[in-house]
Amino acid sequence: MYKLLLTSVLLISSTLINANDRPQSRFSDNSFNKNIWNDFNKQFEQFEQRMNQMQSQNNFGTQSRRYFDKENNNYVIQISVDGLNKENMEIITKDNIISIKGKIKIQRRLGNNLSTSSKSFSQSFSLPNDADDSNINANFKDKILTVSIPKLEEPKPTVRKIEIK
Repeated sequence: MYKLLLTSVLLISSTLINANDRPQSRFSDNSFNKNIWNDFNKQFEQFEQRMNQMQSQNNFGTQSRRYFDKENNNYVIQISVDGLNKENMEIITKDNIISIKGKIKIQRRLGNNLSTSSKSFSQSFSLPNDADDSNINANFKDKILTVSIPKLEEPKPTVRKIEIK
């Protein structure tokens, strides 16, 4: 947001200032103007780099994959997450939705300053109609969370003779 705002201000101010329209003053020396704009550009670049660093620090970069395992008759969700362990994750089901969340709090000390930030992710998936949500299993190994959702056995048709009264 700040990056977009600063970029907009920079673009607007650069279109409003035209070299031919500048009033002559004692500061109209070309080298003076170049230094001011160079300093401004350096500060803007530093600001942009810092914003990019902050944005990259707050993303887990999760990748998910869903498939059906025919051999075990399970629906499978795999999520690759770097920077979390199983204690930082939560899996819940409600209203035929499975939600997977992860959160970690990070504290850094730089001299006398203490910086606290947090990272989080959340992904939700609809459960298939034939999913057995009472027997879902989850495993976390090598930065990959694997959630196995058993498929319910299809009911076998039963033939029953009805007596007529």
